[in-house]
Amino acid sequence: MKSLIYRRIIMLALPIALTFLLALGVAPYFVHALSGKRPAQNNTPPTADFTIDPPQGVVGTTFFFDPIASSDNEDSDAWLLARFDLDGDGVWDTGWLNPTNPPWPHTYSAPGTYQVKLEVKDRGGLSDTKIKTLQVADPGANTPPTAQCAVTPASGPPGTTFTFSAAGSADAQDPVSALQVKWDKWGTFDFRGQTWQPATQNVSFTYDGIGIHDVDLIVMDSGYLMGEARCTVEIIPPGGNQPPTASLVITPTTGSITTTFTIDVSGSVDDHDPLNMMQVRFDWTNDGYYDTSWLNASSAFQYVFADVWGQITVRILLMDSGGLTDEATQTVTVTTPYHIYLPFTRR
Repeated sequence: MKSLIYRRIIMLALPIALTFLLALGVAPYFVHALSGKRPAQNNTPPTADFTIDPPQGVVGTTFFFDPIASSDNEDSDAWLLARFDLDGDGVWDTGWLNPTNPPWPHTYSAPGTYQVKLEVKDRGGLSDTKIKTLQVADPGANTPPTAQCAVTPASGPPGTTFTFSAAGSADAQDPVSALQVKWDKWGTFDFRGQTWQPATQNVSFTYDGIGIHDVDLIVMDSGYLMGEARCTVEIIPPGGNQPPTASLVITPTTGSITTTFTIDVSGSVDDHDPLNMMQVRFDWTNDGYYDTSWLNASSAFQYVFADVWGQITVRILLMDSGGLTDEATQTVTVTTPYHIYLPFTRR
């Protein structure tokens, strides 16, 4: 009852309060605050701006279009929207993107002069456009470089300094000293803020989070053609890597030589590796010899014991990314529909 009375009092008082605010000239701000919108009369258009990296290139060059330089007096970048017409044909080639997203990559299939257009829109619906001219040439006989990423060490605890090298990259026309590279520490193919540097110059990164981290590399030759590669590092818990714990579940536990048995190792765990970072191999009859190569432990496995029967023990060897291993076994019963006759011997 009291809450109902309070609601009625508020409903009666609200018009009086709005009248008072209107007299003070702040009612429009109050109403827009309730609706989550700014007063339209205070909104000004954003300023569209973008960069193209590299600023020129050839057919096959991966250009990165970055609208992060756009701005607005009322809205932060996180509230703006941007889209590109990459070839000047009047058709937008991207949907609305947030300028804080990674730069948009695009490769042209034909040489020419392209009018690249950016439109930026704020929360109030006001917009601005910017056009830049991009020259795309014919690559001629030039071929793309082959990117190669190397890292040392491959793993370490948080705070480890990992050194990355692109010196193994190669190009048919250019020596490695003429190649340029960019690195993305977080493996998102986002090279914003990175400058082109010599391929012979190493970079170093450190990480705090336990787990696998990808690092992207892009290599560009003197003719603006590019190659890509990826390195992976592993951050392991302080105190070092611990062996995984292997798990093996076979269903059904009884079948014949025609039964398809499901082999499940998904219960295997490791202190830092997810299942898809571990490998497994199988010894189908526990004879001491592995019958398979190393396989991804997250895969689905099946097996038919077509030529053996009886009590069959299956053994697996599980290995984590640090090379440590664990084994597990399970015994199943395999029958045969055929009658087995033993030879008769006389004494």
